Amino acid sequence: MERHAQGKRQANRQYKNNLFVYLFTRKKKYALSLYNAINCTDYTNEEDLDFKVLEDVLFVRMKNDVSFVFDSAMNLYEHQSTFSNNMPLRGLYYFADLYRKLIPTTVLYQKKLVKIPVPKYIVFYNGPIEDMPEGRRELRLSDAFLVPDETGGFEWTATVVNINPGYNEELYTRCEILREYVVFVEKVRKKSVVKCPDEAMHEAIAECIEEGILLEFFREYGEEIIGMEWYEVTQEMIWEIQREEAIEDARAEGMRQGMEEGLEKGIEKGIEKGIQQGIQQGKADKLYPIEWTR
Repeated sequence: MERHAQGKRQANRQYKNNLFVYLFTRKKKYALSLYNAINCTDYTNEEDLDFKVLEDVLFVRMKNDVSFVFDSAMNLYEHQSTFSNNMPLRGLYYFADLYRKLIPTTVLYQKKLVKIPVPKYIVFYNGPIEDMPEGRRELRLSDAFLVPDETGGFEWTATVVNINPGYNEELYTRCEILREYVVFVEKVRKKSVVKCPDEAMHEAIAECIEEGILLEFFREYGEEIIGMEWYEVTQEMIWEIQREEAIEDARAEGMRQGMEEGLEKGIEKGIEKGIQQGIQQGKADKLYPIEWTR
């Protein structure tokens, strides 16, 4: 029984460790506001929205007999506080899984062209400014190809939108809830420097309620959010990944330097040995001159 309960708690933590997804799926009007802000649209019927949560990613669908997705596009929103050039590859994984669930495999062998929703992958970034100083960046899968492909025959992109304070202010005017979310995250981030994650979260929520930030949301879900421990879990995972990456880079660099030093020493020894052999051969020629025969 204890083992089952422990597994359930772990699964719950993994499922709910992304407040961004939690915020925009609990309130459809928030998601619709975010969609309108990104696409410069003015849709109003929030009941047309449906959601699918896929590994901390918000997938926005529309209950529609025509498209199955909102505005004929498969909209995938993700929030990241750590920059990664592998976002296009991650997005490719996400969309491949979604397309498999949306389209039966059998239709792929039909002659008739299968129409699919347009993929739109947006990553909202609020990590260190030095990792992404610009307001928006298009990451391309082709940059990861082992051999550069100039034909453009296959491409997959991730649009990274910087939502740190001072960036993309026009989004905040169209989506007030996004601005309030950024304010809350900044409060948690600053408090977590000197406080444990749970305490930082609790104080940030209390301040936001007092200041009227995410007021409706925190009054309804505040206690539930405090128990998520999403900030601590996410940071632990990020630190572990970056630690392993640094170790791997150091190992590769060490091997490279070792090979270069070994090669350099080998060449030096080879030259030295060649010189010694030449000297010895020269001495032998003086002791035993070559006899020319007619």
